[in-house]
Amino acid sequence: MPVVHELFGEILTESGAHRGNFRHARCPHMNGRQCDGGGNRGMARWPTSERTLASFFDQSVGSQDGYIPCGICSIAVNRNWAVCPRRLLTFDASNPSPQQQPLRDRVLQLAGFQSGDLVKVWSEITVSFRDNASYPKYRLDYVLKSEGRPPVIVEVMTSSTSGGDKRAETDIKSAFRDALLYAEGNHSDRGRSPSVNRRQVWARMASQMIVKSQVANRWGGCAIWVVQDAMMDYIRENTGIRLDDLSSTDWRVGEVNVVSASIDDPNDIKLYTGPVTSDNGEACWAEILNTPTYPGVEILDAKLAIKEPIVDIRAP
Repeated sequence: MPVVHELFGEILTESGAHRGNFRHARCPHMNGRQCDGGGNRGMARWPTSERTLASFFDQSVGSQDGYIPCGICSIAVNRNWAVCPRRLLTFDASNPSPQQQPLRDRVLQLAGFQSGDLVKVWSEITVSFRDNASYPKYRLDYVLKSEGRPPVIVEVMTSSTSGGDKRAETDIKSAFRDALLYAEGNHSDRGRSPSVNRRQVWARMASQMIVKSQVANRWGGCAIWVVQDAMMDYIRENTGIRLDDLSSTDWRVGEVNVVSASIDDPNDIKLYTGPVTSDNGEACWAEILNTPTYPGVEILDAKLAIKEPIVDIRAP
C-alpha cells in the first residue's frame, strides 16, 4: 500500500514523533524557506481556512496566497520514490542540504566548472528552438553559466503521482492531510497515498532528452539529466536501452548525459552517457524508444480467437 515517506523533508517514523516540527512548513533543501508545494501540485494545497490543518501551522504559512503548501517529498511503494523535484536536486539554495551536497558537487564537476568558479543559475527558462512562434516551446529547469563558458542545461526528473480516488480519500490532497495528522499524533497510521506514475514521467523524459541535449551540444555546452535511481531501473526494465553499456566510470560528458541518484544514500550516484544514435551497434540513447521484448504473434492470435470482432467490413 503506498504511503507518504517524507513530509517537509523528514522521514515519517511513528505517530506523534514529529509533533510541532512542521509549524513553519520549511523545506530543508531550499535554505529552510517555506515549502512551495513542489512545483505543480497546486491541487494538493489546503486552504488556511481549513482549521483541521491550519491549527498545526504558524499564521505566516499561507499568509500571501491563503493556502498551506503540500509538503510531500517522497512516497513509499515498493521502494521510496521522490515526487517533488526539490527532494532530488535543487539549485534554488545557495547552501545545499547534506542529502544533496554530493549530487550537486558531481553535477557541477560534470558540467566542467572548476573549483572557485562563480556559477550563475537561472530556473524555469522557456525557449523556442526555432524562430517560429508555432514551434513547440521547451522549459529548461536550470541554466548554469560561468563567465566565458557556454551554458549548461540541468533537468531534474522525479516521478509524478497517480490521481488516486477522491471519494475514497486516496488522492494526494487527502494523503497530505493524513500524513500531517499522523506526524502530529492525531492518526495512528499514515493513511493511503496515490501511487507513482512512472510511465508518464519516462515518456516525457524520452520526448525531450534528445532534443534538449542536441541543442545544448550545439551551443557548445551540454545537458545533464538528473534522475532518481528508481526511475532508471524502471527505464532499464521497460525499454530496449542498454544502460549497463552506457555506464561511465570516468565521468566525461557525452552527447546525452544522465546522472542517476538515490534519495536513500546521498553518495550512490552514477553516470550514464553516450551518443544519441549509433551506426556500428554500440549502445545509444535512441534505444530508449525501443521495446525490451518482442512477443510472438501467436499471443495476439490467441486473444483474437476468444473475442468477437466489433464489425466485419469489406474492402473496396
